[in-house]
Amino acid sequence: MKDIQSNKVSTLWLNGKIRNIDHVCLASMIANNLDVTLYHYGALSNVPSGVKLADASEILDLSLLDRLQCIKKKELNPQIPIAQFSDFFRIILQKKSKGLWLDTDVFIFRPFTYNLDKVYFCHEGKGRIGYPVIYLPSNHPIIEEYENLLLQDTLMPNWLGFIRGKLRPFIWTLLRQKFSPSDLGITIYGNDGFSRLTKRHNCFKEALNKDLFFHWTGKETDRLFQKVNFKDLINNSKHLGIHIHRKQWENLPINPGSFWEWALSKYGRAIKKT
Repeated sequence: MKDIQSNKVSTLWLNGKIRNIDHVCLASMIANNLDVTLYHYGALSNVPSGVKLADASEILDLSLLDRLQCIKKKELNPQIPIAQFSDFFRIILQKKSKGLWLDTDVFIFRPFTYNLDKVYFCHEGKGRIGYPVIYLPSNHPIIEEYENLLLQDTLMPNWLGFIRGKLRPFIWTLLRQKFSPSDLGITIYGNDGFSRLTKRHNCFKEALNKDLFFHWTGKETDRLFQKVNFKDLINNSKHLGIHIHRKQWENLPINPGSFWEWALSKYGRAIKKT
């Protein structure tokens, strides 16, 4: 197998002003020698210097959003459809050889590259792969799973577990309650679905250590915004980055001595105020 290394990264922001957290994270990618392309469908603002922009419609038609609307749980629109659209988008990027996918809220500590001929993803914990950081060679069979799903009349995946794949749809149908696959949960095409597919196609064992990008996950990432010692994160080479995840902290007062205060001062100087 060849060892062709790349620093190419792609990500997505539909349109509008990029959140300050995402601005800081994108700026950290550029500062650490990643070649970042940000795909978008509409006008953007608050984009860090050095980020390349590209037309997202060349990757995936935005009309897919209409197929991802929740029917039973309409109060979850548009949050779930947008998240799930991104789940498909990153896979089609892999098909088109557009490089490693990083969520816009992944903060990077140091430069790194990945092998173009190997999968690149990490354990997130609880038997799952962290979907914010993935790379697949363009001929990988997982890509075909998503492509085949897009060809179906409904976007019901064949990789779900018993409860979401069989039991819940059966009960809702029995009760004559209308629903769409998106009503089954935000992760059916994301980290849960992708993790199941890595096991189906025997590449789960190739997942890298969670400390690379997921040292803290979920509510643990609140620590990034609190006065908690973060020096090991930025100084220890076993950490390449961190998925920030808990973005609501952006709207709260900044805690002195926090990672967020440090990151904002380092990479947030060009943030647009409006």
